[in-house]
Amino acid sequence: MPSADMVTLISFLAVLLIFFSIDVRSRDTAATKPWHGHLFEWASRIGGIATAVSLALGWVDLFLPDEGSPIHVALVAAPGSVAVLCAIVLGLEMLWQRRDSP
Repeated sequence: MPSADMVTLISFLAVLLIFFSIDVRSRDTAATKPWHGHLFEWASRIGGIATAVSLALGWVDLFLPDEGSPIHVALVAAPGSVAVLCAIVLGLEMLWQRRDSP
């Protein structure tokens, strides 16, 4: 992946990591939650971890030479895709909450 594209991806992942860190800190960890409460909480945690892994690998890859880099783009894209899927699940949470509100 060219360096300019990697910088764009890293910028996106940094914003996504900020989103997950805000989301995790705003959640209460009550033991008596409905199943969907646990689902959304774990989606936030898994998404944050996947984003951090992808961001770290992308950052390291940015400073390695482009030819013969030990970090393949799939190592950045796989956890990044998991993070995006978790962000989509958390976006669906807003629809779920809207349905449950009076």
